[in-house]
Amino acid sequence: MSVDEHPYKVSVRETESSPGIPERGWLNMDVRWLITKDNVGASKTVFGVTYFPPGSKHELHRHPNAEEVEYLVSGSGIAYVDDDAVVLGPGEAVFVPQNAYHGFENNSDSEVVMAWYYAGAASLEDAGFVTRREDEEASG
Repeated sequence: MSVDEHPYKVSVRETESSPGIPERGWLNMDVRWLITKDNVGASKTVFGVTYFPPGSKHELHRHPNAEEVEYLVSGSGIAYVDDDAVVLGPGEAVFVPQNAYHGFENNSDSEVVMAWYYAGAASLEDAGFVTRREDEEASG
């Protein structure tokens, strides 16, 4: 095996884009799942990168089975955790406790690149994904 190849090495350039899913609150986002149980055999970790064009957003949602860290590589925007809005810029991160509602909005004129990480789950399905809207509809 060459130094450029390794079964656990993943490149964002070679990762398939997961376009936005409007009905789940993924509005105009480009999500790249780099580390999951499906591609490297992770058991408790998910790591990815999301590209947010100007005006895009990830509506409020929660993960019942995972904590999350969101880190801005470039750009700036507003992260929402529980009922708080937090302005984030390059080099800043926010911690999202397990089951806390959270989301992100790119309210700037430039693209945002966000690296993020789930702790305690190895896929989105394992982490769970419930929008605030789904919870509100279920509670009547």
